[in-house]
Amino acid sequence: MQDALPLANFQKSADSMRPDVLIIGGGVVGCSVAYHLTARGCRNVLVLERNTVGSGSTGKAAGGIRQQFSHAANIQLSMYAVDFFTHFHERLGLEADEGGVEFHQVGYLFLLSTDEELAQFRQSANLQRSFGLPVEVLTATQLAERYPWLNAEGLLGATYCPTDGYGSPHEVNQAFAKVARRQGARILEGTTVQAIKREGAHIVSVETDKGSISPGTVVCCAGAWSAELGRMLGIEIPISPLRRMCFMTDPFEALPHDAPMTIEVSNTFHFRPEGPGFMLGASDQQEPFGFKTEVNWQWLDTVVEDAVRRVPAFEQARIQGGWAGLYETTPDDNAIIGAVPGLENFLIAAGFSGHGFMQSPATGLVISELILDGKAHTIPIEALSIERFASGSLLPERNII
Repeated sequence: MQDALPLANFQKSADSMRPDVLIIGGGVVGCSVAYHLTARGCRNVLVLERNTVGSGSTGKAAGGIRQQFSHAANIQLSMYAVDFFTHFHERLGLEADEGGVEFHQVGYLFLLSTDEELAQFRQSANLQRSFGLPVEVLTATQLAERYPWLNAEGLLGATYCPTDGYGSPHEVNQAFAKVARRQGARILEGTTVQAIKREGAHIVSVETDKGSISPGTVVCCAGAWSAELGRMLGIEIPISPLRRMCFMTDPFEALPHDAPMTIEVSNTFHFRPEGPGFMLGASDQQEPFGFKTEVNWQWLDTVVEDAVRRVPAFEQARIQGGWAGLYETTPDDNAIIGAVPGLENFLIAAGFSGHGFMQSPATGLVISELILDGKAHTIPIEALSIERFASGSLLPERNII
């Protein structure tokens, strides 16, 4: 990775390194935090990544960008992100040829097949509209008329938001990293955190396989591996890893490539355009927690069956390949963003349960506000505090696959 801090330089100076902010995790959330801090003048920022930037969950993400959530905090985080992605190059000061994100604003379509689903999504749509989102609730007849390629049999309706869409997590991650470096941040790849030392409520050092670091503030952006960092500190971070798989078709023209990201809620089958082909997936509800990232090719049979039943044209498609990545799940499928009681200089931005990429711009913003201003003031995040697990104040996010 270009521009990463040379290992030799780090090894010579590791014992005296004192970053104002140390970010653990070089995925899209960690690099967004680094970008937002440096954009506001906090230049002494160090990002640690045990592999390479974006090599964890970010590199395996499906790339969805949506605002159709059932929880107000998620709606607001994602609305900020949609505006950010719409003006990504201008926000980051990137030239047109410097990469970034092509935000394909094709919309999200949630297919509903039970009275319970329809009532739940109607309620969510009302909440989303209260924030100004142009969400439609469609009947089965409207679905069949608008999307003739869709088999609407058994469906009672759907919700659709035209300002949702998808982008490239890899490109966004690399762009955040590039601009953060340009603004003064250092990113050290191939470095593993081995221990975290604290004195009372204060973290005094982070021990790595390359040396010791004495940070001002530590931000955990370690995704599915965050619980491991918590154990080093003697705290519980309730985040568990969960495998999710995606499959790609060969180039395929039987469906329009401006088709929305479509999700059938009852079985979690989903698909969206991807280049000349389509990305397909479905969540195995029996999947146990764990760090497996091998593809279960037997699961492809279920995905294909769901695909052909709901979109008959997929019978003509050929599967090109597939991959597996990790969700970082919490008990209520909402992220943990903010400080940890009993620790003075430790923040968490993790546990996004499948929507970390889409909420990364807003998360970087609010973490920078917590560090530099003492509180988040652009978007309210109190409901996402880790304290909710101890108090039992959970508000489960229902629009999750």
